[in-house]
Amino acid sequence: VRECDCICHVIRNYIDDDVIHVHGEVDPVADAEVVALELLLADLDHVTRRIDRITSETEEKVVLIKVQEGLEKSIPARSIGLSDDEQFAIKSMGLLTLKPVIYAFNVDDVDFTLNREEALANAEKVMNQIQYRDPARDTFTIVSAKLEEELISLEKEEQIEYLEALGIESDDGEDQLIELLSYNVLPTLVRDLLDLSICYTGPGVPPERSLTTKTYLFSSGTMTASDLAGRLHGEIKRGFIRAEVVNAKDLLNFENYNASKDSGSVSVEGRDYEINSGDIVLIKWK
Repeated sequence: VRECDCICHVIRNYIDDDVIHVHGEVDPVADAEVVALELLLADLDHVTRRIDRITSETEEKVVLIKVQEGLEKSIPARSIGLSDDEQFAIKSMGLLTLKPVIYAFNVDDVDFTLNREEALANAEKVMNQIQYRDPARDTFTIVSAKLEEELISLEKEEQIEYLEALGIESDDGEDQLIELLSYNVLPTLVRDLLDLSICYTGPGVPPERSLTTKTYLFSSGTMTASDLAGRLHGEIKRGFIRAEVVNAKDLLNFENYNASKDSGSVSVEGRDYEINSGDIVLIKWK
């Protein structure tokens, strides 16, 4: 867990007599705080042991003492107000409470579909009561494991019947529901939470060389065309000539890459071009 960049905490937020809660009652606030406290105590132990091993007054030790003081007051590391330089100084520690949290409140299928606005409002109310949250960095959503389990286990016709029973009858309604499922929502939340952008390579490459489009994640505003070339291969970076760039949304308006190029939607950029989120890049090299 210490190696990840953020934490997704799935919290039960529904009543079902057939699914017994380990503590005998459903209390999403208490459930969230139990886990958060365990992470906080684990960090406190980790930090204390590290401080004891550092013999000189290094920047790392100074920052860790600051974190230790916060943890002893039940303040997560991400809420202490560390600067970028301070966070970098203790990056190797992999502190659990330094990572932003997505609270995914697990509701039943009816609340997820028919009572969605009420379920979202309730989830926000619950999140605001969690003691160890960071209002500035943490976020939340609702998911329905029951709904997704049902959809996966059913054939297409049975899925339609199941959704109709929930009051979702049109194709548009079904498509909108799919967009709200966890495998669509959670990756988007992670990208926003970590300020990540996405770009693509592949279109424009002759079919005999590649039939795939590859996706690359990067911190927003940090990658140039030359950097992307280096991620593909060192030889491509060294032999960089130019980058042909088109936005993914623009490309979807055309039958293929060449058609978008003929229309003037593709720009030619140099190695210092800053890659934007949604860019599709074809790098020419020698």
